[in-house]
Amino acid sequence: MIAATCDPFTEFLQTQLGLEEGEVPVPGEWANVGNTTGALALRLGLLSVEQIDHILESQETNGHGKFFGEIAVELGFADQDQIERLLHIQRLNRQLELGEQLVLSGRTDLNGLLGNLQQFHQQNQK
Repeated sequence: MIAATCDPFTEFLQTQLGLEEGEVPVPGEWANVGNTTGALALRLGLLSVEQIDHILESQETNGHGKFFGEIAVELGFADQDQIERLLHIQRLNRQLELGEQLVLSGRTDLNGLLGNLQQFHQQNQK
């Protein structure tokens, strides 16, 4: 079964590695643990636990439909550029996790993964 969210990097790797649909790993149950915007902001020292709590409370009470990063910017805890960089890091983490699954299964090695990541990002720069 092909990964549930067939993003451009997944398609790129499928082509580069010649993977059939059934050979593309599906993210596991714990795939995005620790990769939320808030968790990344905390881990990277951008936001404190108190700021994250404030954002989550605000999101729950009056920010329905707003993303975590939007509220962080509105409250002055981060600027838009910082949130954009966090989102780039979040995407990279997801790409690395897919790559790790492919390395673990023997479908590529670490050097192949790093080369493919570099090539993909060079081709897809903003």
